[in-house]
Amino acid sequence: FTILRPPGKQDGVPVGELSLIAFPTRELFLEKINDFDLIIFDRYKRRGILPTLYLDNIVNYVQQGGAVLVAAGPDFASADSIYRSPLGSVIPGDPTRAARVLEEAYRPVVTDLGKRHPVTANLPSDGDWGRWLRQIDVTATSGNTVMEGLDGRPLLILDRVGEGRVALLASDHAWL
Repeated sequence: FTILRPPGKQDGVPVGELSLIAFPTRELFLEKINDFDLIIFDRYKRRGILPTLYLDNIVNYVQQGGAVLVAAGPDFASADSIYRSPLGSVIPGDPTRAARVLEEAYRPVVTDLGKRHPVTANLPSDGDWGRWLRQIDVTATSGNTVMEGLDGRPLLILDRVGEGRVALLASDHAWL
């Protein structure tokens, strides 16, 4: 499931006409969470869509064998960051003190460890990528940095938490 429309968008369409069914947030994040293979937060920021109870439940899901991928955009470095929620306890990197969003062209590089890691071993390791244009400045606090970005900064950090796995991609430009 994907929540496609930001809750703050004001376009005059009545809420009842936006979808055929109400998004089953409670059911998904409390009752059926263990049915997921992976939960992805793509440029997610705290807007009150997922209450703290649901985020706590996602932490438990990871610790019991689930997987989470955080694709960090500029909001990861803000006060509304998902990092500043219960999920921060399992995310393997912190926004730097300066909370910088780096907007420069660079090419991702698979690290030496990444060349041997099953997640990244088959990716181009010599920088044979399209240019990415944004990276969030993070400090790896746990796990393994398997890709680096601008000036050797951590770009993809993978970690095991309890029985589960967490990945932090410090960019929202992977599509490039």
